[in-house]
Amino acid sequence: MSISEKEWFIEAPWGRLCVVAWGDCMNPPVLLVHGSRDTAATFRPLVAMLPDKFYYIAIELPGNGKSDSYPPGMMISVYDLVYVVTLVVRHFRWDRFTFVGHSLGTLIGKLYDLSYRGSIAKVVELDPVTKHITVPPSKFAEWYHRSFTAFYEQYEKLNSPKEKAPSYTRRQAIDSIKENRGLTEKTAADTVDRMTEPAGRGRVRFTSDRRYKYIAAVPFSPEHLKRVFTSITTPTLSIMAENSIKKGLYRNAEFLLDEGSFKANNYRVRRVEGGHDVHFVNPERVAGFVTQFLLYGLEGVESKAKL
Repeated sequence: MSISEKEWFIEAPWGRLCVVAWGDCMNPPVLLVHGSRDTAATFRPLVAMLPDKFYYIAIELPGNGKSDSYPPGMMISVYDLVYVVTLVVRHFRWDRFTFVGHSLGTLIGKLYDLSYRGSIAKVVELDPVTKHITVPPSKFAEWYHRSFTAFYEQYEKLNSPKEKAPSYTRRQAIDSIKENRGLTEKTAADTVDRMTEPAGRGRVRFTSDRRYKYIAAVPFSPEHLKRVFTSITTPTLSIMAENSIKKGLYRNAEFLLDEGSFKANNYRVRRVEGGHDVHFVNPERVAGFVTQFLLYGLEGVESKAKL
């Protein structure tokens, strides 16, 4: 489909949310939500390979991309981010929509689906790592200090104005993103363009809210997480990156790799070679599965002939 974009803002109680759209607004809506400290650019290559029969809307979470941050001082929780989806759905007056999430975005989608049963028609999860919310009881103290103690011990730094953030040349910024996320030159440059601002003397500073390093979420035991997530009956396609699996990022949530764990038979898993950002770096490995699911649902994913 055409990659031409439209961009505008939605008012929120704390500021503005940036929305990036592709396609015809008269088509069925597909909402795309990125992961922590990312931007709508992460979906650009994938959307370009998807069918033009849908209206694709990517939101940039508060403090990411061009969206305003939450007020300083507060600790950001994943439940605050679920409300962001609520604002967008109300703005567009959607009764039903398809949800596509990456990483943290998949958790936001899961919690929205649990809170607004029946609103989401289909879900696509792009490497839905749950490492930081799946907490065995023996690891509770470790989780608490990693999440809350660490936040308050760095309180001033995390809540300091963005003007105090260090500056870099654009080249340095691109190289940093490439190294940290394993992106290509093009995808790293697109990301930098949406998550930096001029800092004077030809330099830029990153604008992503540093509090996203410590997103607050209720810790689920592995058993509880399985009970909650498998209670969802929305048709779901989960695309897992092999590198994430090899790193053990699903160690405490291995049921997500097993379609049989979902008794409603509504869950399909497809594993693809690549890292956590495979949908961004190698969208061709993901696009076929997503296309078939969008067009034909669970049956489409299982039909090798159509792929």
